[in-house]
Amino acid sequence: MKRIGMIIICMLTALSLSACGGGRALKESSTLTPDRTTAGAKRMAETPRTNAYQTGSDAGLFRENDYRGFFQDLRAHNVGDLVTINIVETSKASKAAATKTARTSSINAGVTNLLGYEKQVHMPPAFDTTSMFKASMANNFDGSGATSRDESMTASITAMVTRVLPNGNLFIEGTRRIRVNNEIQHIVLSGTIRPSDISPDNTVLSSYIGDARIDYTGKGPVSDKQRPGWLARILDVVWPF
Repeated sequence: MKRIGMIIICMLTALSLSACGGGRALKESSTLTPDRTTAGAKRMAETPRTNAYQTGSDAGLFRENDYRGFFQDLRAHNVGDLVTINIVETSKASKAAATKTARTSSINAGVTNLLGYEKQVHMPPAFDTTSMFKASMANNFDGSGATSRDESMTASITAMVTRVLPNGNLFIEGTRRIRVNNEIQHIVLSGTIRPSDISPDNTVLSSYIGDARIDYTGKGPVSDKQRPGWLARILDVVWPF
């Protein structure tokens, strides 16, 4: 019994000591909490808020604005989409013509018998009445001509869809400018394509472009040498022969 009483006394003593310590800690915390709370609230009020998590759609990993879809068709179909045009143009034409004409005319006239009066007309002895008029004319024409043209162009350019037509076709426009050693090559392309002609890798052949306009020009020292001088061009315009 003495041992049990001693244990109970020790437990009561420990509880009283812990209560005193907890009250002192509570008192200290109560004296410090208002200041800390006021300072924290002040800092939170002064800290600017961001709009990163103001909407519910941005709160998770999934964001609807950035979602492209696992099974979305990547081919161009809206304004602003890009499509690659493979320019493969080959044209060949030839024409030949030949004309040949000939015309020959002749005339031979004379008087051999004119009621006997041909003998009464005093003519010089050298005059022959049987061959008074004689003429001939010949006209020949031989003409031929031939022309041929063979052109080819191969290039690739990425164009942008600028307009979707009411029937669903796409109007595209694209430019490409390449400069190598002060030589500038400029490609301009525009036209209308059908969405069904676009391949799965988002490319289309230039032969499938309606109302296609493809300009391939160059500017630089090499291109300038391909043209005659300005004086020669003026003379070609005004020269009448």
